[in-house]
Amino acid sequence: MRVLVLLNSLELGGTQINAVDFSVALRAHGVESWLVGERASLAPEPNLLTYAAAQGVSIEIYDALPGMRAHAAQLSSMARRLQVDLIHVYGMWSLARQVFWGPARFGGVPWVQTVYEMSIAPIVLRHMPLIVGTGYLVDELVDRPGPTILISPPVDMARDSPTSGDAGAFRRENDLGDGLLLGIVSRLDSNMKATSIEAAIDAMRLLATEDVTLFVVGAGDGGERLGARARDVNTAVGRDAVRMLGALVDPRPAYAAADIMLGMGGSAARSLAFGRPLIVQGEAGWSKLFEPSTAESLARSSYWSPDAVSDPVGDLVRAVRELLSNAPCRAELGEFGREFAAKRFGLEAMTARLATFYREAVSAYGRRAWIADLPREARRLVEKVMRRIQRAVGRDAT
Repeated sequence: MRVLVLLNSLELGGTQINAVDFSVALRAHGVESWLVGERASLAPEPNLLTYAAAQGVSIEIYDALPGMRAHAAQLSSMARRLQVDLIHVYGMWSLARQVFWGPARFGGVPWVQTVYEMSIAPIVLRHMPLIVGTGYLVDELVDRPGPTILISPPVDMARDSPTSGDAGAFRRENDLGDGLLLGIVSRLDSNMKATSIEAAIDAMRLLATEDVTLFVVGAGDGGERLGARARDVNTAVGRDAVRMLGALVDPRPAYAAADIMLGMGGSAARSLAFGRPLIVQGEAGWSKLFEPSTAESLARSSYWSPDAVSDPVGDLVRAVRELLSNAPCRAELGEFGREFAAKRFGLEAMTARLATFYREAVSAYGRRAWIADLPREARRLVEKVMRRIQRAVGRDAT
């Protein structure tokens, strides 16, 4: 099977890394993947190209033609050139419409879409095969006409293990000392990640006296704001209690060096694979310790929550302090987390699931499914045209 994989971005982010990892693992299932991404989404190094090259994966970069129709035709030409059996779109807001009106038009080339966001917006069509990464979405979409499957963001349990990164070298190279380490590996996005990372940075005002240091690995549009926050905390406590280390193509040494990990989504899942105790953070400052009593509910929500809390810093400090002075508890939770990870989202199991879904999707999507989504998509086109007309009329009136 030949699959054209349309990446949502060429930044070094979790969803994009998942796409690369799947493309490697799918080879054993007889699936060849062609990964492509728009040049406009290419971030400075380290970026997804850097990561992909290290995995032996090439990514074709293209300059998207302006306008939806031209871009759709461009993707149709690409699909014909590569003679693909299936198209896989990553991301809710990316290239779904261009695929619908381009290579998939009239059911020409079957396609699937992966949405790893925490909710499904009305923009997502209803009849094409859909992959979600959050357990509760499967229940919410039970009446959806198209096939829907849960495939968790995968973790390579062999590659991501407690011994797979040089923790000692990471400590030395970043001058992190011998004390306990709290770790965050995340995109530094201002709209979804920054609030939880700020809570962790602010928590160090209260934790700095306990021989613990927080390191943050990652980059993004919130980096400057978070870096300023870290400098303020370090000045207030009189030492470098928070270390902003930038992005790493291979963050395995960071996971291995941490004594306690903080995070959400794919990063949280990866922390479990490394056998590290985990405190899950939500985008609005909520936090909860991953342990046997909370494991199923946290997994079901993909290690994330939208909930706001009255004292995000205090809640996090209390959760961290439970672990700082209890090494046996940290070891026990780390072992439990790795066992849980192997069962729930190991790369091997998720890849087999994806390969099966690909083959089902080829026969599940055709002209009838395309036509069924046509009225909704046509309404969106009419609404878009009307908005443009209204804006043009408004400009002429002024």
